[in-house]
Amino acid sequence: MAAALLLGAAPPERYQIDLSRYFSNSVIETQSRAKLASEAEAFAASPTPTTVSAMRQWLAEYDKLLRGLERHDIYVYLRAEEDDRDRLDANADDHLGELEGRINDRVARAAKELGPTRIASFTRSSSLQPYRYLLDAGLYRSAHQLSAADARTVTTVATPVLDAAAASYKALRKSSQSVASDQAAYAALLVSIAAARNGIARLRRFTGAPEAAYFDRFISAASVERTLDAIRKSNAYARYQSVAAHAPQPGYSPPPFSVTAAIPLILAAEQPMGAEYAAAYAALLDRRSRRLDICDAPVCDRTGFSVGFAGAESAVYFGSYNGSVNSVRALAHESGHAVHRQFMSLNQPIAAYNAGPAFMFESFAIFNELLFLDHLYRTAPNSTQRAFYLDDFLNDATFQVFGSAEETDLESAIYRGVAAGTLRTAADFDALTTKVFTAYDPAGAQAPDAALYWARNRLFFTDPLYDVNYMYAGLLALQYFADLQSDPGSFPQRYVALLKNGFNDAPAALEKRFLGIDFSNEAGLVANGAALIDTRTRRLSKIYSEQTPEK
Repeated sequence: MAAALLLGAAPPERYQIDLSRYFSNSVIETQSRAKLASEAEAFAASPTPTTVSAMRQWLAEYDKLLRGLERHDIYVYLRAEEDDRDRLDANADDHLGELEGRINDRVARAAKELGPTRIASFTRSSSLQPYRYLLDAGLYRSAHQLSAADARTVTTVATPVLDAAAASYKALRKSSQSVASDQAAYAALLVSIAAARNGIARLRRFTGAPEAAYFDRFISAASVERTLDAIRKSNAYARYQSVAAHAPQPGYSPPPFSVTAAIPLILAAEQPMGAEYAAAYAALLDRRSRRLDICDAPVCDRTGFSVGFAGAESAVYFGSYNGSVNSVRALAHESGHAVHRQFMSLNQPIAAYNAGPAFMFESFAIFNELLFLDHLYRTAPNSTQRAFYLDDFLNDATFQVFGSAEETDLESAIYRGVAAGTLRTAADFDALTTKVFTAYDPAGAQAPDAALYWARNRLFFTDPLYDVNYMYAGLLALQYFADLQSDPGSFPQRYVALLKNGFNDAPAALEKRFLGIDFSNEAGLVANGAALIDTRTRRLSKIYSEQTPEK
């Protein structure tokens, strides 16, 4: 073991990602990154090609840079997360993100310069036809792209405010005795974040940050409102709450799952999706593959995420594993992301199409959560455990849709309130939270500490306006689950084909083409999700009515 440690290999009993699959050591990575950064800067400053052959060569250079930047970013990000004191790699991660943003913006500017007619003409060529959606998406983004002067203003004025707010939030979380005791500080931070992001959105010619965030995810503000309205009108969550409130006592509390015990459960849960899908999880979670990092040192960041991109093998980092069902569920979620990334890496040759809207990424991961929780329910040995795991399934499903809708609605209202000057203090935030939540869950809105939810939601501070992704993802994941139940023969093949395909078309077009899902029918998606929840709620009620305490 001492020899293995000296060579940088992980002890055989540990789950740890082999970083050498990305770069053999940090010195080589640093040297390579400096050269790549110079090349990215040159690309960002390059002229827009005017011929088909020049454009094909230019986009090939973009593809190469994108692959390189992502590979470096994976390496430095993993190093930074494995040691939260590592500012050098954390700063490198930020710089790589900025460079990737710059080359993406350059493609968008080129698409705007070409215009739709020229893009259509260029992409009639067989060599450029595969890039049609990349250029069309760039043209879409260019409609609200910052000018060079506004970009400098954001970098000089707004970005330091947002960076300072993020750092202050992390420090506050570490030092705070409780959210309630420091709610004034949380309010001040959230006001500064919302004000800065609203300002950037107005420079991009949006009314506010929520509209800008939806646009960037290929979602319209009108669609968000239709979805929220349909969810508010649904009674599925209230019916589930009513049944859950009458659970017999005593309940069941599962013992902690070790990682080695959890992995076979996750793998078993994938079996209904077919051999190819299940094999991808087996390869990911095999300890010998060194694609899973269970980071348990004191300096590990207590989070979980996946990495992977075109030409870079996917992996999962998990820094908060504690053996609970929720912890295993989260591991199943991140594994879903990693398997999706690996399918794209192996099958989608255009690097840009390995990235896409976060709500679609999240839908695939949440679907995997549902598969895992359903497996625990279906294989439970007695009614007490079946009730526990079915309730866990319903709790997860309803939170993804109804909880995420509450968060989306509240966060949008916060940005409007900050813009209007009506939201300044913690008391203002409390009142707004109660008002918004009452529309979804009147009883829950009056629960102790419910009004402080705005301060407890980490994403409001660390990844603003991300929660809308979970709302749509939850609805899609429930639709996937329902479709698997009704068509176990062909759904898995169509679903895997979508994962392999990547994002070479608009999200709605992909969902329709591969899975027959009408993403524009928000009310239908909500109704279908509610129907699945209602069916399982009735099943839970029946188990409760027949249940006697197990000895």
